[in-house]
Formats: sequence, C-alpha cells, structure tokens
Amino acid sequence: MTVFADYAPWYDLLYRDKDYAAETDFVESRLRAHGVATGKLLDLGCGTGVHAIEFARRGWSAAGVDLSLDMIEEAKTRAEQAGLAIPFRQGDACDTGPERGYDAVVSLFHVASYQNDHDRLEALFRTAHAALKPGGVFLFDYWYGGAVLAQGVETRVKVIEQAPLRLTRIAQSDHDEPNATVSVNYTLFCEDMDRATIRRVDETHRMRYWFPFEVEAVLKRCGFEPAGSHAWLSDVAPNVKDWAAWSIARKAARP
Repeated sequence: MTVFADYAPWYDLLYRDKDYAAETDFVESRLRAHGVATGKLLDLGCGTGVHAIEFARRGWSAAGVDLSLDMIEEAKTRAEQAGLAIPFRQGDACDTGPERGYDAVVSLFHVASYQNDHDRLEALFRTAHAALKPGGVFLFDYWYGGAVLAQGVETRVKVIEQAPLRLTRIAQSDHDEPNATVSVNYTLFCEDMDRATIRRVDETHRMRYWFPFEVEAVLKRCGFEPAGSHAWLSDVAPNVKDWAAWSIARKAARP
C-alpha cells in the first residue's frame, strides 16, 4: 500500500491543531541566522502545502514536491484559494528533479524518517543538494533515536470532531530495534454523522529514527557542511524528552 493513499483526504483534519505558522516562523529564523533571509525555497515532502504557503506569505518564492498526488492536488487548491502562485509537483523527494538554484531547501514533519535506510536518506539529501545554489542552506527534521529508545512505543488514540465529521485514529506501533525502525499501524474510523456513514482506513507507516552522527555523516557524503543538530523548535541539543530533532547544513560554496 502506498503511504497516505487513503489517509490523504483526512490529513488536514487530523493535524488541524498543528501550528504551521509558528513552525514556519521558527524555521525562517534559523535560515536567517545562517545567512538566508529570503529568496527561493523548496519544500521536499510538502504534503498538502501548508508550510510552503506559510513561507510564500512571508515573501519567499516557494515550491513543493510530494509523493502523494492527492496531497499535491490539495496543495494546489489551497494555494489557489490563498491567491498564491506556488508550483507544486508530484514526485519522489529521493529522485533528483528539475529544481535548481534554490537559496533554501526544507523537509519537514519527519520526511527524513520516512527514509528507512542510509541509501534512501542519502538520496533525499542529494535531491536537496542538487536543488540548492552553492552556499544554500538545507534544514530538515526527523525522529531522534535517543528519545525513541528512552521512551519506547505505545498505543495512542486521537479523536477529532469537526461537524459533521468525526475522526478516530488508533496508532499501534511495533519497534524493530535492530533496524532502528518503528512501524506505526494506523486504523482510522472516518464518520460522517449527517449521513450516518463510517469508513475504516488502515495504513502502516514505517519510520526510521536517526542519530545526529549518522545524519551528519550522510550530509558530508552528499557535499554538505553540517551546521548543527537540535531538539525541535529549540536550540538545545537533541534529548530523550523529545522525539523530534532538526538539523541544518550548508551546501559547500565550492565542489
């Protein structure tokens, strides 16, 4: 099954409490701190385009790529409704595309952890490298292995209501420690209370957790100069309390 194939129509409802604007402010501030205040920005694994649209509202010339055609169509609709001309393209973020000359590349909401081995992670980084101009900056987030190992996995239930819809998501996880992956088995019950209908969706998302030393080694192989790894939405070091981490790197000014 293709990840997000049936999940996509319910994605924005499920994450309606995610503060995309605050995340964009944070990422923008860190890009600025590394010398990139504006210009062309590419969002790899852009989903339904919310981050890219937030960047465009702040004056960036944003673009996005995502594997899910359904999400790309939603991103195009969202941008059109916002009056923004953002080129969104369906494609694999691990396949180098036509995008070139970008000042910044971002890959957010754990796209790097959807890459389940070093080869896939390297392919993602090489896509970013090809898209950036010399001296451009790459910022991305991922699951931090130290926190996953310290906290372990558990079953979680989330219920979202937005009349007439009610969404119940059950997430049961299996930890494959030798391969540093967590398979998150999602069961969604999607109810339309006006029509008295209910639909069940089952998907498994296999996530790879990473450690900064691994991330930085792959970045160097791809021609980047690593510039730091931190806990998400902060400047402290990755720690066992926070599953999310972010790293930033610069494309070497010279080959």
